[in-house]
Amino acid sequence: MPRIHAATVGEHRIATRRALFAAAHDLFGRIGYVETRLSDIADHANIGRTTFYDYFTDKEDLLASLVEESLPEVFDGLIKKIPPSLSSRDQLSALVIAMVEFVVSDPVFGLILHRDVPRLTPRAQRRIAASHENLITEFARLYQEGINSGEFREMPFDLAGHFILDVVMSGARTLLNSREPKQRFHQVADETVRFLLGGLR
Repeated sequence: MPRIHAATVGEHRIATRRALFAAAHDLFGRIGYVETRLSDIADHANIGRTTFYDYFTDKEDLLASLVEESLPEVFDGLIKKIPPSLSSRDQLSALVIAMVEFVVSDPVFGLILHRDVPRLTPRAQRRIAASHENLITEFARLYQEGINSGEFREMPFDLAGHFILDVVMSGARTLLNSREPKQRFHQVADETVRFLLGGLR
């Protein structure tokens, strides 16, 4: 068992969990989710492999937990950067562009979530999908405000929220599959926004 580097066992567990998250994020980003072994993660976090199972059942559980812990906060940060003084249409456009940029710039929450999530179990996929709820809620809120201001036509809110997210992720996947994603970013982001707004008006 690794030496406790904290004042209490509870603090040690928190620190170890964070170390495992940091190790996973680094290794998944550098060598890929599929290629990363549990022993790699344990070594990188400076813990014994058996200790890993005190925190997570397997690598898939670790990935889903990492997403649950990190992604909502990332989305909240993106949402807060959008000036509320903009119209609903412009706020939505800015958030879509920010989301596409985030997906292609983060090697874990971008590439891995789009490439590897379909390979995960349904339970893990549901956990990861649930971590998008605050983003879907914000999309739906902007859509509702757009209806109220006459910028968007009306459709069921849950459909609108998922429709917006699906369009954004399609744009992001296009970039992730591109040989030169940074060079194509503005083109794909602009076309994603144009397509989305066309569907909502």
